[in-house]
Amino acid sequence: MGITEVESIARYTLKEGSHSDELKVYFHCTGGNSQPHSMKFDFQRLATNTAAAELLSALDELQQLTRQGQPAPTREQLLGELNHLEKVVSAKIAEMRFNLKQWH
Repeated sequence: MGITEVESIARYTLKEGSHSDELKVYFHCTGGNSQPHSMKFDFQRLATNTAAAELLSALDELQQLTRQGQPAPTREQLLGELNHLEKVVSAKIAEMRFNLKQWH
């Protein structure tokens, strides 16, 4: 795929289309890095409307690469993320309840 600095891969996304699939790889931004912010790859779907073998292989490799070097989250990190999520969801629910009261 032409990615030379695999350790700089931050994340990736996949958009499935009817005739092709778009894989976009995002990189960590550092000042002296020659790597672009992201790279986009298009994979043509097969006649049976299934993903190409090259795409499946690339996804498998990306999953392994993005998992390597990343320590498992600690209990405290997970609790922090959970608390943050609860606050966000509570705030959204409160906003929706407020908006519903405006309809009366």
